[in-house]
Amino acid sequence: MAAKRNLERATYFLDIHEGTQEGPGTPNNKRRELPRGAVVFAVGALDAYLSEVAAEIMVAQFERGQATGDSRKILETIQRTTPTLAIELAVARPEVDRPTILRDAIVGYFYDQVSNHGAKAVSSTVQRMGKSSNTVWEAVEAAGEAEPQRRLDEWTDKRHAIVHRGERPPVNRNPARTCVKLVEAVCVEVDKVAVEAKADDA
Repeated sequence: MAAKRNLERATYFLDIHEGTQEGPGTPNNKRRELPRGAVVFAVGALDAYLSEVAAEIMVAQFERGQATGDSRKILETIQRTTPTLAIELAVARPEVDRPTILRDAIVGYFYDQVSNHGAKAVSSTVQRMGKSSNTVWEAVEAAGEAEPQRRLDEWTDKRHAIVHRGERPPVNRNPARTCVKLVEAVCVEVDKVAVEAKADDA
């Protein structure tokens, strides 16, 4: 899963930063970028995860004839960008995994067309599953992550400053680790909701 790989990469950046520390003092400019890189990967991991889990839930809804209005609108958009998709699925041989092809198309749509960043994106994804987003935020707080929505949005803003504006906001190693930990906690709780949503649809 892309999200898991990117969270691992974020951790590697911080481990390298810590492992190459040469006593007290300010690290050189190149090493200072490692915590910033970790934040970029962590916030990007959440974006990837939300895209993947939303696609999985949508495919499950389509398979059971329980598509929502939002899901249909997304499918209409995908059809406009890939008008041959329905025909490809219709003529595919029986051994072809049609749900996976559809899932990949939906994931591609989210990757290319939707910004799944920040607390609002988390809430929208959970609501797309037919659940209350408060369930996730309360569980993340109960796991020890205070003010998760505010903090996630702050880290997302720093990610945007780094990626889109080329800025160098101050990011130290230990705070960056809390960003990775927060994203992991959010992914865990959203995943629980996704499993529950699939069970409800079964």
